[in-house]
Amino acid sequence: MAKRKRNNAASNAVKKQATASLPSPPHEKETALGAPSIHAVISPEEMEIAVETLQSLTEHPALIKSKACKDLRAAVYNFRQASTTGMAAAENSNLTARISAALTDGKYTDAMILLAEMRIRKETPSLGALCRWVRTLDVISGLSIHVQVPGQTVVGKNASNEELVEVLDAILRVTGPTDTTSNGIDATSGPISLQETWNLWPAAEPTRQLRRSIEDKSIFTTSPIDKTKFRIIETTPAPLRKPPNLHPAVLFASQDDTVFLGQGPKTEVYHHPNVPNLRLIRDVLSPEECSSIVAAGETMEFIPDAPMRPQGEDTSILAHNFYWIVDQAFHDKLWDRVKAFVPESVGGRKVRGINRRFRVYRYVPGAEYRCHIDGAWPPSGIDPVTDAYQYDSSPSHARQSSLFTFLIYLNDDFRGGETTFFIPSVKDGVINAYPVKPIMGSVAVFPHGEAAGALLHEGTGVVEGAKYVIRTDVEYDVDPSV
Repeated sequence: MAKRKRNNAASNAVKKQATASLPSPPHEKETALGAPSIHAVISPEEMEIAVETLQSLTEHPALIKSKACKDLRAAVYNFRQASTTGMAAAENSNLTARISAALTDGKYTDAMILLAEMRIRKETPSLGALCRWVRTLDVISGLSIHVQVPGQTVVGKNASNEELVEVLDAILRVTGPTDTTSNGIDATSGPISLQETWNLWPAAEPTRQLRRSIEDKSIFTTSPIDKTKFRIIETTPAPLRKPPNLHPAVLFASQDDTVFLGQGPKTEVYHHPNVPNLRLIRDVLSPEECSSIVAAGETMEFIPDAPMRPQGEDTSILAHNFYWIVDQAFHDKLWDRVKAFVPESVGGRKVRGINRRFRVYRYVPGAEYRCHIDGAWPPSGIDPVTDAYQYDSSPSHARQSSLFTFLIYLNDDFRGGETTFFIPSVKDGVINAYPVKPIMGSVAVFPHGEAAGALLHEGTGVVEGAKYVIRTDVEYDVDPSV
């Protein structure tokens, strides 16, 4: 092993000398803003040797007591004291912290034991902890049917994914809800049992050929957008985004009625037969209004979303985005159309409206949004005096936060791209997957603001065409008043 280290050291010296004149990639420049990267402190070869050394000694515990291991024991002790993450840092913490640590360290059996204890004790983690657990697992459902995309490699295959799904099932059984039907009992194909797609659009043809109108540019004639009515109110540089990104986050605002909403169509609401508290509000926006929003995004230009990841780390391909603080006129007209179809109050907390921060996304083949639980958002707005972006524009004496996701489907002329919800079946270890078919102008509404009842879902990959969708939120008072 010592010989291998000397050889690697010599090889690294040659490599450093040969590449000294090469420019630093963007992710290395970013590290100057914070902590150094791991490879700036220790080489991958040295890391591998350290891990192999500790693993070898673990298999021969009697040797650890020897005098030759004295310095190593001291170094391991100092490493454990310095560790601020994982199980080493959570030994005397509460259940939530210990589960978080076990997931961080990849100790999935330990995590499942702790989750079982949490379930027995009837404890519920915070929404933030629940979202972190799901993000840490980064489960691949396998429901996306990827097609070959020229010049693009679809990543994300994970050999241990089935084990991750089992842990995810244990997490969901702590926070609920659980499927009360017999679906999934006879599942033999794996831990995720795909159920029938909820499709409220029986027609074979899409509502409108939106993508075709973008490609031939006719959308910019039929749905013209005045660029001068949009303005940039905030730009977050790429390295300062959380997590750091290869592209900046640009936030646009619009003048009143830049995207005009006229007399609304006849709107109806439908409740999912199996997924608790999931509803689809049909015909909230007309096809013309959906086209105008997409035309606005294409005119102002969608920006890629490419978070920086350490080399070799598994990641999914994300959508392009257009971040838009909608004008008050647009908000008020849209709210008038849907307020009768959302809960007027939840636990005594009154509904107040829709978050004006619209996250407009464009998904193409290869882009997907893996299994996740949405976080809560305050109502964003614009300072009336300075025109600055306000992350939380709710009154200081009456704070608000979201309790429901408000997902607007802007088109349906694509294949794949369902919003798929995951509910534990009555059979332990099996999760039922319920896909929802997007319909142009419809809105999916489902809970997220609290850990109990929050729905795990994914944006299943688009197979053909492009999917346009808006994520925003339904806002409620933080404090009960009724």
